[in-house]
Amino acid sequence: MPVVRSQREVSQAPIPGVRKTAAETALSSGAGLAHAQANTAETIASVGGLVARIGASKYAQIQQEERDKADQIAALAMDNAFAKWEASALYDPQNGALTKQGKDALPLPEQTAEAFTKISGEIEATASTDRQRAHFQTIKLRRQQGLDLTIRRHVFGEMQAYGREELAGTLENARNEAGAAALDPEQSAAAIDRGVSALNVMAPKLGLGPEALQKQRLAFTSGAHSDIIERLLANNKDRAARVYFEELPKGQLTSDAQARVEKAIEVGSLRGESQRQADVILAAGGTLTEQRAKVKGITDPELRDAVQQRIEHEAVIRDREEREAEQSTMRSAYDILDKTANVNRIPPATWSQFDGGTRSAMRSYAEHKAKGTPVQTDLPTYYGLVQKAMDSPEAFATTNLLKYRAQLDEVEFKQLAGLQLNIVNGNKNAAEKDLGGLRTNLQIINDSLVQYGITPDGAKQTKEEADAVATLRRMLDTAVEVESQRTGKKPDNIFIQREADRILSQSVTTPGSWWNIWPGGKSVSDVTTRLIDTKAADIPPTERQQVEAALRARQQPVSDATVLDLWLRTKTRTGGQ
Repeated sequence: MPVVRSQREVSQAPIPGVRKTAAETALSSGAGLAHAQANTAETIASVGGLVARIGASKYAQIQQEERDKADQIAALAMDNAFAKWEASALYDPQNGALTKQGKDALPLPEQTAEAFTKISGEIEATASTDRQRAHFQTIKLRRQQGLDLTIRRHVFGEMQAYGREELAGTLENARNEAGAAALDPEQSAAAIDRGVSALNVMAPKLGLGPEALQKQRLAFTSGAHSDIIERLLANNKDRAARVYFEELPKGQLTSDAQARVEKAIEVGSLRGESQRQADVILAAGGTLTEQRAKVKGITDPELRDAVQQRIEHEAVIRDREEREAEQSTMRSAYDILDKTANVNRIPPATWSQFDGGTRSAMRSYAEHKAKGTPVQTDLPTYYGLVQKAMDSPEAFATTNLLKYRAQLDEVEFKQLAGLQLNIVNGNKNAAEKDLGGLRTNLQIINDSLVQYGITPDGAKQTKEEADAVATLRRMLDTAVEVESQRTGKKPDNIFIQREADRILSQSVTTPGSWWNIWPGGKSVSDVTTRLIDTKAADIPPTERQQVEAALRARQQPVSDATVLDLWLRTKTRTGGQ
């Protein structure tokens, strides 16, 4: 069984290799303890200093990084301040430097430099360190150089544009002066020289090469010479224009201007020569036929046509002047008759200008005025003028209506005068309104006349037929007027056609009489005639007495014309009964 030992057993055997004795040291003797302690403290202090030095360097590095960051931020802020100022100074829509144009851009370099110096001082004041101030100087130099380049480019471009604009203005003024002085060769030549000199001086400064300069010089001289020639032609100096053109040195006109000027001179020469020859023919006097005979002696076809046109145009003008003078004279005469009813009040100088027919008409008009009886419209005359207005408005426009004053009552004269005025003034709507209904009635009447064996052609009608047709038209007008008053609207074509047929189909029977045995007596047997052929003598005596009584009751004159007119109107209203 195991033996438990109660105490440690120590081996008594010696340790191999161990010295049996040892020498004394300072430490063993206690003399080196202080020194050892001192070395230990120095070692600890050395290690602590190293640690401190390492910490201080890292701190300094961090501080430097922070300073660098602050300087960079400050540099960005200063650059942004410059950028913001430049955006306003250069691009502001109202006052930006780059909005200045032409000569207004010329002082920009000095103005912008002054403004840049001011803003630079304000931005530099925000720098708080030497490094920030150094950054500022770099930014300032870069910004200043860029700004100066931008401004100078803009000013150069504007000065070029301004120079081109001023040169163009100089050339335009010189050209205008040359044209205006066409009748003064020295002055026009001086104006052209000024323009050429300005081109020669300014074109190279504006960047134009020799070819471009030559092109602009040709354009200027060509335009100026063309203006001079055109001005001469406009002043009827066709001969001077031709001489000027023929004496021009070659190369002064472009090919287009050359062709245009040659054509203008050709036209101007024809115009001038035709005017000169026409003036000679007109000065010699004679009738238009005689003058046309002289024109036939001209051998040049174009010149002959031009002279003839001038002769005929002068004839038209002369006719118009004579017509207007005649109308003015007749109007003054009728004004005298309206006031005095006496042809003897018309001045002899005026009276002598009228032909026999006009004098007779004025006497008749004066008699009506003296008696206080209105002029009765002569129906063929009235409807003949209406027909003329419809068939040939141009001829009607030149008709002297005063020649028919004694044959037209006041209402119908004013109606025709108003129609004529509308045609003369080109008031087509008003004229067409007046003629529209008349055209419709005329067509219906013409168709009806053919059916009843009457020719509608006025030129082929006998006087009796013309009177009958005029009576038909008057009765139809009356029927339309009565129907319009009754219904309040214009009658349609069916009504007009029916009335025309009714009037044309009516007849009047005049009883026979034994008075035919006496000269001027009536027929023994009864005579039946168409209503439109009725004369005042055909009206039955009883009916005539009634008509005359009606006229007197209305205080209207009694005559064959007034009696027949009222009697026909009555027949129209009563349907012939």
